Amino acid sequence: MKQGACYIRVSTDDQLEYSPDAQLREIQKYAKSNDILISKEHIFIDEGITGRSAKKRPGFNKMIGTAKQDPRPFDVILLWKFSRFARNQEESIVYKSLLRRQGVEIISVSEPLAEGPFGTLIERIIEWMDEYYSIRLSGEVTRGMTEKALRGGFQTGAPFGYVKRKGENAIDIYEPEAKWVRYMFERFADHGSFYKIAKELNAKGIKTKKGYLFENRTVEYIINNPIYIGYLRWTPTGQTVGKRIYDDPNTIIKKGEHPPIISQELWDQCQEIIQSRKATRKPYERPAETKKHWIVGLLKCGTCGRSLSYNAGNNGFQCIGYAHNLCPRSHFVGLPKIEKMVFETLEEIQNNKEYLENIKVTTNNDDEIEAIEKQIVRMEHMLERAKTAYLEGLDTKEEYAANKRKISADIANLKAEKATIKQDSPADVPQMQKKIRSTIELLQDPDIEHEKKYNAIRDIVEKITFKRPEETVNIYLYRRA
Repeated sequence: MKQGACYIRVSTDDQLEYSPDAQLREIQKYAKSNDILISKEHIFIDEGITGRSAKKRPGFNKMIGTAKQDPRPFDVILLWKFSRFARNQEESIVYKSLLRRQGVEIISVSEPLAEGPFGTLIERIIEWMDEYYSIRLSGEVTRGMTEKALRGGFQTGAPFGYVKRKGENAIDIYEPEAKWVRYMFERFADHGSFYKIAKELNAKGIKTKKGYLFENRTVEYIINNPIYIGYLRWTPTGQTVGKRIYDDPNTIIKKGEHPPIISQELWDQCQEIIQSRKATRKPYERPAETKKHWIVGLLKCGTCGRSLSYNAGNNGFQCIGYAHNLCPRSHFVGLPKIEKMVFETLEEIQNNKEYLENIKVTTNNDDEIEAIEKQIVRMEHMLERAKTAYLEGLDTKEEYAANKRKISADIANLKAEKATIKQDSPADVPQMQKKIRSTIELLQDPDIEHEKKYNAIRDIVEKITFKRPEETVNIYLYRRA
C-alpha cells in the first residue's frame, strides 16, 4: 500500500469551487480505490488563499518541507485539480521537479492523465489554462473593485470607529470606538506624536479592531485615513495598508455614503502637521518622547560635525566622536549653559533684521515638483516609443521628426516650470521674527510639555553647532516657506 498525502486549497477567487470537505471526500474516495493510505498529519489545507504565489500558503509550504524529509514520509500527493497545486506555471514546474527528485508523485483525482510524455504534455496544457484563467480572473476582480471604488462603493471590513450595517454593504459610526478616533486626531492636532498617542491608548486599555495593542503605525494609518471625513480610499495594487504608502498615484479616493467622525477642519490641521514633519524630520528619527531634552539631536560638534550626546549623570553634552577617540577635542557643555546660549543666539537672530532679509527660503511644494517629474518621465518614455515606431517602420522619418520636436518641447517646458518652482524667494521677515519669538517663549515656559518644545524647535532649526574653545553656537534655520 502506498503512503499518500493530500493538498487542499480554496481561494476567494471562485465561489463555485469545491469546499475543503468536498475536495477531501473526492481525494479519499480516489485513495481508497487505488490502495493509497493518507494519514491525518499528511492532510495539508490552505483556505481563502490564492494559488498565484507559494510564499503566502502555509499549508503548501509545510507539505513541501515534510516531503523533503529523509526518508520521505509519503509517495504521492493527491489533489482535487492541478490548479489547487499552483496557478503559476513557473512555481508549479519548480515544486513538481523538487517533489519528483524526492520520488513523490503528484496526481489530480479529477483530471486523470495518460502515462508517459503525452500525459506530461496534457498536464502542462491544463496548468497553462489554469494560470491564464487565474490571471484573467484577477484582472476582472481588480477592474470590478476599481469601478466600485470610483463610484464610492464600500468594499472592505469596517475600520476602527465604524461597524458594518447588518445585511448591507455599508458602515455606521460605532461610538465606543469613534470617541477614540476623535481623541487621536485631536491629540495629534495638539502636536502629539504617533508614539505618544499609541502609548496613551494602551495605558487606557483601548484595543484595535482585532484586539491588539496600538502601535505607532496603527495610529499613523488612522490619522492618514480619509474614511474619517467621509471619503473612501482604495489602492488597486493593494500596497497601502501596513506599508505607510499614503500617496500611491494609483490610489482612488471618492466621497462615500457613510457619516464622517471628524470635521474637515481637524483633518486639514492634522495633514498640515504631517507635511510639516515630513519636511523637517530625518527618516527613522526617534519619537520626541524618547529624547531626554528638546535640544537632543540638534547639537553638533564644531570640530568633527558629529552629534553631541546627552549624559544625565553630569547633566551635559559631549561629542560622540570624542567619547570614542574619533574627535581630537572635548566639546563638553552643561545643559543650563547651552540652553542659555541657544536662547541668546535665537534672540540675536530675531532682532537682526538685516540678516533675516538676506535669507532666501524655498517654498515647500514637493508634491508639485514630484508631479512635474512624473510627467517628464512619461514624456521621455513617449520619446522612446516614437523612436521605436520609426525604427520598426511604423512611422515615416517626417512623422518621427515632428513627434520628437513636440515631445522634446513639452519636456523642455516642464523642466523650465520645475526650475521656476524651485527658485528661492526672500524671507517674510516679520513672519520669521514672530515665529522665532513665539518659539523662544514656548521653550522657556515651564508649563509646556517636553514633546511640544521638541516639535517647536524643529519647526525652525535644522541644527546647532557648538564650538570650543570659543564657546559659541551657530544656529542653522530651516530655509523654507
